[in-house]
Amino acid sequence: MGRPEQFRIALGDFLSRRRKALTIGSSILLFIALFTGSAPKEASAAVPAIGGAAFPATEKLPGQTPIATRAPEDRGLYYSVYRVAKGDTIGEIADNAGITTDTIVSFNDIKNTRTIQPGILLRVPSQAGILYQVKAGDTIESIAAAYAISGDALVDANGLLSPSLDVGTPIFLPDARLPSFKLREINGDLFRWPVSGVISSRYGWRTDPFTGLRGFHNGIDIAAWMGMPIRAAMEGRVADTGYSPSFGNYILIAHHSGYASFYGHLSAIKVKPGQAVALGQVIGLVGNTGYSTGPHLHFTVFKNGNTVNPVNLLH
Repeated sequence: MGRPEQFRIALGDFLSRRRKALTIGSSILLFIALFTGSAPKEASAAVPAIGGAAFPATEKLPGQTPIATRAPEDRGLYYSVYRVAKGDTIGEIADNAGITTDTIVSFNDIKNTRTIQPGILLRVPSQAGILYQVKAGDTIESIAAAYAISGDALVDANGLLSPSLDVGTPIFLPDARLPSFKLREINGDLFRWPVSGVISSRYGWRTDPFTGLRGFHNGIDIAAWMGMPIRAAMEGRVADTGYSPSFGNYILIAHHSGYASFYGHLSAIKVKPGQAVALGQVIGLVGNTGYSTGPHLHFTVFKNGNTVNPVNLLH
């Protein structure tokens, strides 16, 4: 596989900037109203169920374990409202409710579980599954096959009266899971640390160590011993390798979903353009080449050609 043009262009801009710096029934309509949009800001006294019944909102109060004051009469889909407490994690909340992390993430449209703060309210559904927005060409059979679930269960959960699906309509997929890559991204563990060390310079505005001028640092610097192995932070394919006055020996790896990772100041490069690399595979060695004050790795993450803070994605 050749060097993707989009990453080559992004890399060129990146290096250039651095050089300059030296029919669905009424119950389903109610379902749509309940489960689209952002999480509620205030807890309601009761949360309508899919079938039209009402169940008390569940809220964690100081010193109490959240409980429902009235249990559902059947296993129809409904949700309770949970107020996040200090120390809570989405995984723990899901485990306590007997559902999956995917379920809470999907029902609350969570983009990053690390940003969940105490005090916010989360919808906690009564069944495990995810919300899915119908796309053109979708059928009950194709959706069920894509998510390895029962078509009959899909029909029952949504009360579908017709096999036809309206494009753009959200439906509930019982027992379905989010793609593993997507969940990794949401949980902030998409990338692994490429080298053991200490962050010596963070992502964002900083004073340039050589010129003393303020500039934007498009990655993180990880101080490490000379010659330490540098590993691919995520599986992908090598898009480019080379040398630049700013970053010395460098490697650019293209990943899934528009992501790419950049590794600079290497003393040695162990991969070639076009080569597939596995997560954790050694791709180079820590060095002090290019515009550098000592042995370290400059690590940058791109999303669709734009740099993002790697710390939010590393685990």
